[in-house]
Amino acid sequence: MIRAWLADADGVRAAEPADALAALGRGGYAWIDLDCEDEASARSTLEPLGIHPLVLEDMVMEINRPKVDNFGDYLYLVVHSARWDQDRPQLREIDIVLGERFLVTYHDGTTRSIAAAHDVLPRRPELLSRGPGPLLHFILDLLVDLYLPIMDKIADDVDQLEEQLFHPGQRRVPMRVVRLKRGMSALRRIMGPERDTVLALTRDEFRAVPAELRPYLRDVYDRLARMSDLLDSFRDETSSLLELHVSMVSNRLNVVIKRLTVIATVGLPLTVVTSYYGMNFELPEFKWPWGEWYALGLLLATAAATWWFLRSQKLD
Repeated sequence: MIRAWLADADGVRAAEPADALAALGRGGYAWIDLDCEDEASARSTLEPLGIHPLVLEDMVMEINRPKVDNFGDYLYLVVHSARWDQDRPQLREIDIVLGERFLVTYHDGTTRSIAAAHDVLPRRPELLSRGPGPLLHFILDLLVDLYLPIMDKIADDVDQLEEQLFHPGQRRVPMRVVRLKRGMSALRRIMGPERDTVLALTRDEFRAVPAELRPYLRDVYDRLARMSDLLDSFRDETSSLLELHVSMVSNRLNVVIKRLTVIATVGLPLTVVTSYYGMNFELPEFKWPWGEWYALGLLLATAAATWWFLRSQKLD
């Protein structure tokens, strides 16, 4: 699907792609949005703009990391929108071509920031009537804002895992921590280059980016940098959770081993006494009245003495 918007002396309105591109020669501005189009369709639609064939090829391939390429009269940008689903980000690539009088966006499937731009443009025509720069800022600003719910969800998940870690019987917590860490790593591989891409737009080396737009792009960069720092801190916390889990398992194992050692140590003297005398001597105590109870009391006294000694050594 191809949607086009045209801004000229008559206002901002939806138009056919050919009409929108034709208005560029009359001082108008155009936004062309391509959704799930193949390379041949994109090439034929955007032919009047003279976009480089490599850009058109990259637009229809979802293998690009966030970047910005300068082609003089226009910029080629790649950014990614994200949703958080079951401890993993669902990423969608958005390819953008920004010229002094036009904006081209390409994506596969519905993207919230692009859909919001289509919805708000009739109510805020100044986003396109003042040039494509404000519309680019609106898309990037909303795209970054939509990362905030992901950060909140990750923070809640980390807090929940910290609480579950101290509850006995939570065997699936380490698996959940590893899955969450992998998801954050996948998001970090996108967010880091995307931050550098937005930062590059704030410099004065690109002719397609108006000077008055750069302060607003710096604000977008600042928020993206803060979220990137948050993501790094969450990754450190999940690593600490795994280390804490290993430490807790080791401590529990040490407690079990220590208890078994105490039991074995208490029982060892009893085993020596009964084995030695039972095989080599006829115990005189059995000829005494209550002699069996006397022998049993001796064994209990030996066990109690061993227990007292272990207690005094702080080994229990």
